[in-house]
Amino acid sequence: MNPLRIALLFSAFIPALWSPAEAALSAQEEKGALELSGSAIGKEVGDYTLIDQDGKKFRLREFAAGKPLIISLIYTSCGHICPTITMNLKNAFQKADKDLGVKFNAITVGFDVENDTPQRMKQYGGNFTNAFNSWRFATADKLTIEKLAKDIGFYYKKVTGGFDHLNAVTIIDAKGRIYRHVYGLDFKPEDILGPVYQAAAEKLDYKQSSGHEGGGIIDRIILFCYKYDEKTGQYKLDYSFLIGTVAEAITILSVIIFIWGKEIKLFFLRRLGR
Repeated sequence: MNPLRIALLFSAFIPALWSPAEAALSAQEEKGALELSGSAIGKEVGDYTLIDQDGKKFRLREFAAGKPLIISLIYTSCGHICPTITMNLKNAFQKADKDLGVKFNAITVGFDVENDTPQRMKQYGGNFTNAFNSWRFATADKLTIEKLAKDIGFYYKKVTGGFDHLNAVTIIDAKGRIYRHVYGLDFKPEDILGPVYQAAAEKLDYKQSSGHEGGGIIDRIILFCYKYDEKTGQYKLDYSFLIGTVAEAITILSVIIFIWGKEIKLFFLRRLGR
């Protein structure tokens, strides 16, 4: 058995460890989503009318007020990924302190138009901030959400139990153009604030991405083994998910060893020259 066959064997079983609504995109979907996202760099975002967490309508450029704008798209019933992204944005904004609202603004938009009402957005946003002046949580009608997502190159698809979507935060420059995407879940404050301050100073260097390209396998394992508690705003170990995942992994590895164990052993013995 050659190394490629072994790699393909393991990669074929890895997706079984993730539940459909919280799974990473397939390799083909992720490639297409990243290409779509990258193609949006430098393009202008439309001046759409959104509805904030208090039910008030506002226009995107009016809220940006000639400053860089951070946009993140989420859905409020997302159990793990969206709260993680939003929590890391909160960490970045805490580090930015008074610069939020002075040098840049931020907006989190719910793309689940059937469920992400202004009330739901306010409840969701309240887990991360108690001041919505410079960081709004908004929603809109289906057509507006689709157009906004297309403009910023954000991929999402409804699936059983939720949505598959690209994990990304978008930074728009003061002229309303896509400046940078920050991919992944575990980005640090500087991954967000670095390009934001560049955009604020108009020291623009357009490129496709920064931060993490979707997060590593260890990050994903850690992410899925923890459950976000909206009441405390913290993550708690999800024992039932962890036990189920470990049991499933052991079963898969046992099957692999039982069926291909001899070939794998011979392969490594040949590699060691024995």
